[in-house]
Amino acid sequence: MKDIVKFLTTVLYYVEKKNYPLAVAFKRAYLHNKPRKIESNLLYEYSKRMLLSYYALPQSKRSFKVRYWLENKESIEIKFPNWMEEKLSTLLDINALKRKLSERWMWARVNILKTDIDKIYRELESQNIEFEVDKNFYYMIKIKKSPVRLSSLSIVKDCKLLIHDKASSLVVEALKPEIGEKLVDLSSAPGIKASLYMMLTENRAETFLADVDFKRLSREYNLLKRCGVDLRKIHIIYQDSTKNSVIKSDKILLDAPCSSSGMINNDPSILLKLSDNGKIKKFAKLQKSLLNESLKIRANKLVYAVCSLFPEEGERVIEDYYDIAEMPFSNYQSGYSLYKVGKRSNRTFPHIDSTEGFFISVLNLTKL
Repeated sequence: MKDIVKFLTTVLYYVEKKNYPLAVAFKRAYLHNKPRKIESNLLYEYSKRMLLSYYALPQSKRSFKVRYWLENKESIEIKFPNWMEEKLSTLLDINALKRKLSERWMWARVNILKTDIDKIYRELESQNIEFEVDKNFYYMIKIKKSPVRLSSLSIVKDCKLLIHDKASSLVVEALKPEIGEKLVDLSSAPGIKASLYMMLTENRAETFLADVDFKRLSREYNLLKRCGVDLRKIHIIYQDSTKNSVIKSDKILLDAPCSSSGMINNDPSILLKLSDNGKIKKFAKLQKSLLNESLKIRANKLVYAVCSLFPEEGERVIEDYYDIAEMPFSNYQSGYSLYKVGKRSNRTFPHIDSTEGFFISVLNLTKL
């Protein structure tokens, strides 16, 4: 018990004081305070559940919070910041969302630029990993149960199997990638979507990948290289996309910086960064600026997406473009009905789709 308290207290320190995501906080804590005789999978699950219940814990020192959670973990509720509870309660079934967040699931993508699907299936089966193949996209796999951490597998380290949420792949599919076309991605790092786009076009499209962070661009370039992407087709652009330098493209992807509230199932540390709605307002302003700038590019289609549960970052950003908005997918939920443009956009939800929460809309720029 003492070892677990020390470990979870360390995780909480890294999340509260260092603003680390859960995965990074867990790795740091595991490196310095690894408890004996406790599987890492269970420790990670404890860390995740504790953070999901953070706002239900006593406002006391970290070790007391951890002990309180351990003593009450079977009954303690998942809780969001008060403003978030009130907001989401008007938009969705918040109790269903919370029930789903207590479950564990993961999506992965077979990278057919480096391997074939049957080889990945055999490797997962040899590791006693339970999975199911997605019925919509042949390359997506839902991991149902695994005795090992997926990131420890050689096929993951070699980028033959990529940890990639299905909702994120929908953003790329909304572009309807075609061989020979040009795509500009205005907020491209870390590059997981760009790698899928190149996979779907068999490395026979041209991509212009922009980001405001040079280090993230460098990591993105290295990821694309490891994924088997033809780097001759890749053009890296170091820019603030609110002052875009690209003039023309066939298609535009604006997967805008956002609150990441749709990712709380995978990284509940995000909840601690959303103690009030200030970040939502800040991101909404940035998103509108990015969208207005991206519309200056001569192109046929723009896909706007955010990994957010909030309409301020989705429907409200594109509501002025209702006339050119088109619903990307007929077999997924539409956007929030409180907004006119909701019926011309899609949303994915953890409790409905077992994916991250994304907002996705297509703007037909030929109608401008």
